[in-house]
Amino acid sequence: MTLIHQALLFDSPEQFLATAVPFITEGVHRGDTVLAVTSTDNTRLLREQLDGAADEVTFLEPAGWFDSPGRTLDAHHRRIDALATDTAFLRVIGEPVWADRDDLETSEWGRYESIVNVALADSRAWVMCGYDSSTLAGAIVEDARRTHPRLAVGTTSEISADFTEPASYYASRDTPLAPRPPTGVEWIPIHADLAPVRQFVAEHAPRLGVSLQRLDDYILAVNEIATNVLRHGGGKGEARMWATDRRVVCEITDTGTATGNFLGFLRADPHSERGHGLWIARQICDLLEMRTGPSGTTVRLHLRRAV
Repeated sequence: MTLIHQALLFDSPEQFLATAVPFITEGVHRGDTVLAVTSTDNTRLLREQLDGAADEVTFLEPAGWFDSPGRTLDAHHRRIDALATDTAFLRVIGEPVWADRDDLETSEWGRYESIVNVALADSRAWVMCGYDSSTLAGAIVEDARRTHPRLAVGTTSEISADFTEPASYYASRDTPLAPRPPTGVEWIPIHADLAPVRQFVAEHAPRLGVSLQRLDDYILAVNEIATNVLRHGGGKGEARMWATDRRVVCEITDTGTATGNFLGFLRADPHSERGHGLWIARQICDLLEMRTGPSGTTVRLHLRRAV
């Protein structure tokens, strides 16, 4: 078996439990690795209903698991890599965090849900994503039908008639980057020597709101993307930085055109010389946007501002 990716659409605790409890207990009996990344209320209900089986389940906080699209994909990979036997599965029942997301975050997490179908396609994983239609916006619930090939209904599964192939869904999210950089933002040219770019980030990122604990990692992420400018983007470009009310943004532009789908979302082959920079940057950044075409490539690296 390979990946099973389902949306669990529910509007009551009873509907949630009717699907979640059999999903978990079957996994426990099979010896699968079972994760429950659910809301506080649903975690409490699961613990009550599972009795002793709850001791075999790893319960995680949704805010930590669904921290950034890149890191969440990597967390799945790490759990799958650690499976104890060749027949065991990773079973995850999770409720992605949608509360307090802005439009950009909501869009990128929708993109993540679609890309799971590609990134984990050959993995021994069963990922069931819960959507509470009694509390979530209708557009988010409807989008779940487009990003999940199957819908969980009680103890059965049915094909989602609205499922959209990931490449098409991904392309639909590639709208022009917005908003444009504010006028007068700090910028620096990118040439063969990347030391000035690293220094540029080191000087401006803390002032804009990057915590000192994350500064070195942010410099690394920017350096990886700037290196791509030299290798694949025509050898020169520009970097600029600014802050929004939520995030610090470093935008890197060049005149090259990147090829391929889902860039940076697919874990790089350790034997390959390509693809590592974007993957690393996605692990570090809270969000990473990328647009490429005949006129060039733009990458925006977002980091949440320190409180």
